[in-house]
Amino acid sequence: MRNKMEERIFILATKKSQEYQETTYCIGVFKLGTRYMEFILGETDNDRQYKQGDEVTYVYNANYTSNLKTALDWLNNTK
Repeated sequence: MRNKMEERIFILATKKSQEYQETTYCIGVFKLGTRYMEFILGETDNDRQYKQGDEVTYVYNANYTSNLKTALDWLNNTK
């Protein structure tokens, strides 16, 4: 039986877009606590203000990486 924590996505960081008023970029963590942990790079649904640790059901326009530095570089370089 799979651990329920593995199936959830948690927000690690967010950043409001400077170019698109309705867009918030985010890094989500999937499969938390496993050796298969992934970082999801994409956008939140903007229906509320997310903070670190919040659970989300979906990340829009998602890309994946297993490298935290890659995820942070992506977020820092988005506009």
